[in-house]
Amino acid sequence: MEPTWLLLIYTVPAEPSRKRAAVWRELKRAGAVAVRDGVWALPEREETRSRAQTIAGKVTELGGQATLVQGARVDAARSADIVASARSASAREYQELIEEAGHFLAHVQREHEHRNVTFHELEELEADLGKLRHWSAQVVARDYFAAAGRTEVEHLLARCDELLESFLEYAFRDAEARG
Repeated sequence: MEPTWLLLIYTVPAEPSRKRAAVWRELKRAGAVAVRDGVWALPEREETRSRAQTIAGKVTELGGQATLVQGARVDAARSADIVASARSASAREYQELIEEAGHFLAHVQREHEHRNVTFHELEELEADLGKLRHWSAQVVARDYFAAAGRTEVEHLLARCDELLESFLEYAFRDAEARG
């Protein structure tokens, strides 16, 4: 059975352009797919309906007009295109996360090899991993169609946790030994 869609049809004044950009960012954060200019689709779910209503309200606040169509059905080919676009966007984000997690792992490994650990460095590493986890949660939340890369991200983040924990244990033992 083909999914039902929420369609947000909107216009926002052309100037200032920051208004259009603000709506575009919200749509991207929600995981919406552009169907054409001013028409975006989300799979119809309770959480997406709430998000789409919020975005429609923002459009109105910015002096635009918004129409939210619920229960929309589109032909199978177009529906498949929308799903493919959504998967592709999520897969790109997962790939970015994979690259960033790889950078994080390399950074922790370099710090461990240099064995010159400060409390400040440890805090920064924990904060960096927290940012990766937050970003991952955002991507997963808008990955409505199980895009490629999610499992690899989960494994890499688990590896980041393990390596950072090992590094923290080393730093703690090293600090105790130095007194």
